[in-house]
Amino acid sequence: MLSAAAAAAGVVGAPQFSFGQSTGGKTFIKIFMRGGADGLHLLPAVGDPDLVNGYYGIRPTIAIEPPSGDANSAIQLEEGAFRGLNPNLELLMPIWESGNMMFAPAAALKQGNRSHFDCQRWIGLGDRRNDLDGYLNRYLQNAAVSTHQFSGIVAGKNSVPAEMIGDRLVPAVSSAEGFDITNNDFCSGGGCADNQLTEYMREISSHDVELSFGESSAKESQMVMLEAIAEIQAAATDTETNFDPPLGYSGSDLGRGLKLISQLLKANVPVEVAALDWNIGWDTHSNQIEVDSANPIVDPGKRYHQRLVQGATDFLTFYTDMQAEGMMSDIVVLVGSEFGRTAIENGSNGTDHGRGGAWFAFGGPTSYGFARDIESVNEQGRGGRNSVPEVVDYKDIVAEIMVNHLGMSNGLVSTIFPGHTFSDEQLFRGMIS
Repeated sequence: MLSAAAAAAGVVGAPQFSFGQSTGGKTFIKIFMRGGADGLHLLPAVGDPDLVNGYYGIRPTIAIEPPSGDANSAIQLEEGAFRGLNPNLELLMPIWESGNMMFAPAAALKQGNRSHFDCQRWIGLGDRRNDLDGYLNRYLQNAAVSTHQFSGIVAGKNSVPAEMIGDRLVPAVSSAEGFDITNNDFCSGGGCADNQLTEYMREISSHDVELSFGESSAKESQMVMLEAIAEIQAAATDTETNFDPPLGYSGSDLGRGLKLISQLLKANVPVEVAALDWNIGWDTHSNQIEVDSANPIVDPGKRYHQRLVQGATDFLTFYTDMQAEGMMSDIVVLVGSEFGRTAIENGSNGTDHGRGGAWFAFGGPTSYGFARDIESVNEQGRGGRNSVPEVVDYKDIVAEIMVNHLGMSNGLVSTIFPGHTFSDEQLFRGMIS
């Protein structure tokens, strides 16, 4: 059976595979928190000076207390800082303390609305219209250094998100271990451990016979598919580094995706752009915290809290993994959501669809610190005091990564984001000394 991932790699208009090509370049990993992640829950406004109409005044139940050392209180990022860190994300602290991480606590698509479907699509397409290829696909068409089959990849899942859809065909691979073609007639060993189908296909395709144009094209595409499978499987032989303290990739979409990217990069596959998802149930209209628990913010029995911890573990595992290989300076990881949530809590101990939300990045030339932010949750954004304003446009964050990290020409920003005037937020200038 041909998996959807294998099919995606095999169906090509013209073979673009270049087996064994060394990276020698940079990698941009874009991770989507689908569902509208609450930026004020990830990065609580612990320094809000307005105690009546600010963060603690309008979130009397779900606000995270200022840093105090208690397990349920926010983690201090900088002394006296306006923002703290959700305690479930504590494992991000070694990355932050390395001086190579930034938070953009009030970022969004500035032309967005409050529809998951619209904003996810518009962010992926790079504009509020539907007749475009995805912005990462446009990068691959116009600015990519490599023509390798895996210079663009969707990792950790089989579906292709809007940002990767377009004329440049991009494979979607859930995991290296499952990337194969299987047929019971060609299997032996427990669980089809010895799959001979690909070897038969390779042997047939290697025969030098006269073929029609269509047959020749099909033969070339088949060889591309077989080499793609072989390269993914070769990368899968890499085992994780023994970390201290012990770390490991989870079996979630995020964990599988980060593990696959680490395997490919360590196998010298030139991945330039990758799209992943971090899905934990971000659409928190109710029960955002475990109200009846002694540990409402960090109750380990709450799935939402568990998945925050799991995600932070996957990020630290990837960072540690790539740092051990000396590769992290060539990689930027950017994490963001389609919008934030309302600043004010609702009657169900949750939050509703809002505007500005928390994005963050690490690796490569990421500057240490915070992007432009609000000064109080009581600031008036679109939608009134219920919304955190969109202070930073996600397009400027992405464009700066492409220009300052991937080396794309400034002149191509308008191709990646049509009609957008690029504002350099100076978020990717290099780590602190």
